[in-house]
Amino acid sequence: MMSFEEIKDKLNKMLTPKRYQHSINVMDASVVLAEKYGVDRYKAGLAGLVHDCARELDKNETLNMCKKYGIIPDKIMQNQPELLHGAVGSYLAGELFGIEQEDVLTAVANHTMGREGMDKLSSIVFLADYIAEGRIYPGVEEIRKAAMDNLFKGIVAGLDSTIAYILKNGGLLHPQTVLTRNWALEQLGKQTCKQDRQS
Repeated sequence: MMSFEEIKDKLNKMLTPKRYQHSINVMDASVVLAEKYGVDRYKAGLAGLVHDCARELDKNETLNMCKKYGIIPDKIMQNQPELLHGAVGSYLAGELFGIEQEDVLTAVANHTMGREGMDKLSSIVFLADYIAEGRIYPGVEEIRKAAMDNLFKGIVAGLDSTIAYILKNGGLLHPQTVLTRNWALEQLGKQTCKQDRQS
């Protein structure tokens, strides 16, 4: 596998300056969350760094990559191929940077819409993408606060923001987004019940 510096150098050549800086910021946010929630800092930083390696492929390139890697996009993904950049990126990260850790590649795959049953590493990278430095949108400070209070609370807050934005703009809401939110809400409820029993 390439070193962090080698990966940074390659990403810097692949991505626009804005996207590259975002990747660095998500790496940093992932490390902060990893330290808070007891996840390997190295893996979190690595996944955060490469999470958007496929983000700037155009529609045709993305769909061609799906064919190459055996990814089968549904109708919403075909209409909005940017939803596929996590799945495609997980394969590219292995191919371009030599990353072999399955949990790191899975975190890259899951960062776009999340997934029910995500492990902590995937959850952290998913959330770091919302709260990284440079993110400016309505409610981001509330999401940052929730993220540092509780991992699942942060995920729910982030997805609430995404869903509200999509509905306000009349966009297509992918069912995976809803499934991820429901799962995170259920996990949050379980934690609350456990705390109530212990108090």
